[in-house]
Amino acid sequence: MIKSSEFRLGNYLMHKTGVRVLTVACTFEHFALMAKDGGKDLFPVVLSPKLLDGCGFVENKKYALLPESREFVLALPVMGSGDVNIKAYVKNNKECFARLMMNNVPLSNNLFHLHSLQNLYFAFTAQELLIKP
Repeated sequence: MIKSSEFRLGNYLMHKTGVRVLTVACTFEHFALMAKDGGKDLFPVVLSPKLLDGCGFVENKKYALLPESREFVLALPVMGSGDVNIKAYVKNNKECFARLMMNNVPLSNNLFHLHSLQNLYFAFTAQELLIKP
């Protein structure tokens, strides 16, 4: 189940319809389902290396923990003198999470789902995160 308060229109989620699970953009109909039955057939999209690549992240090939763990970086186009980016990590157990960083200091809690990443990106850039399948 998912929380409707975490989603915006256009955020990606997984919708179970019969025996298929489709990744779709959140619509008003999805919010109606969340209000009706708690969104029992709706699930968040978990971050993965393939998904990060589709979002424009670049893998850090000089990451100190390679090959057991991987690091991906997405620079944010924001004004200011600091180095602001989102760094995502894939641990050796395949768990993937991301966090907002400024000058290599974490500024957010860990994010594990695509909609959280989309919301963070939008909050800092006022633009939608482009996602290539």
